[in-house]
Amino acid sequence: MQNYLSRIEKLKKELAILKDENFKVALGGTNYKVFLSNNYVVRFRDDNPELLLREVNFLKQLNHPLIPKVLWAGRTDKPIAMIENRLPGKTINIVWKTLTKTNQVNIIKEVIQFLQYLQNQTRNYIFSVNTGKKYNNFLDYLIDIVDQKVARIKKVKQATKILNSLLLVINRTEDRNLFRNRERISIVHGDLIIHNLLTDGKHLTGVLDWELALFGDPDHDLFRLFYYNECARAYQKQGTDETFEADYMDKLIIAISKSNLIENKKLFQRKYQFVRATFFLNALYWAVNSDGLEKNINELMVQWSKKRRS
Repeated sequence: MQNYLSRIEKLKKELAILKDENFKVALGGTNYKVFLSNNYVVRFRDDNPELLLREVNFLKQLNHPLIPKVLWAGRTDKPIAMIENRLPGKTINIVWKTLTKTNQVNIIKEVIQFLQYLQNQTRNYIFSVNTGKKYNNFLDYLIDIVDQKVARIKKVKQATKILNSLLLVINRTEDRNLFRNRERISIVHGDLIIHNLLTDGKHLTGVLDWELALFGDPDHDLFRLFYYNECARAYQKQGTDETFEADYMDKLIIAISKSNLIENKKLFQRKYQFVRATFFLNALYWAVNSDGLEKNINELMVQWSKKRRS
């Protein structure tokens, strides 16, 4: 940690805006070392620095009060760092259960408005910040390196049954064709969980962590949210939902269903069933590489089978 603090001291000498700032390490941040002052955020990334630079370039194309502004990015010694303005508030997972019903409703409303903003920011090509690739169509993004993941999963006998069930969906030609056209491409955040949303207790004040962002299918953030809702309910059933994420997600999904975000609900459901299978495949790939392999695979099998029977 001292190494990062020394890097911040170097930045303070080089950048006048940081001169009088006092930085403390942030509690969150899995892929980054994050430090906060009253006005700024410094993020370091020692591994995969090109990903951070792609995120920087992506954010520079956006202009919205809820999106952090990149003030500087570059190298401090070898690692890459970026500096953003600090948006006010705490992440929703920390405070959701303490909020009044009125303020919860208001925050949900503002999340819907932000989703509408994203869907209206159109682009003319498909691109993933995470992979750094452009794609001919959104199907190519959804099935990128699927073959490699399937090959790894097949080595684990316990995962074979659920894998075969997932591939029945993923290999359906009629469903694949739903993602081959490029009629509309918009901005996708890609990870709108409550850990990435800030609030002052009354309003939505920030949307963080854009490393999974895309120029892609306008429905993709909604697909992610419907999937997160399933996961949150599973955590609730297991008694591990300490942040009341299931309550938040239930309220958000109801609000999405009542909004104009989904233009064609029948088509949306068809598309979601395909994308959901790709999400489960990615989760299964993670599970077969995890320490709790058997437990994690069993949990995925239960969750996948339960939805298919409903």
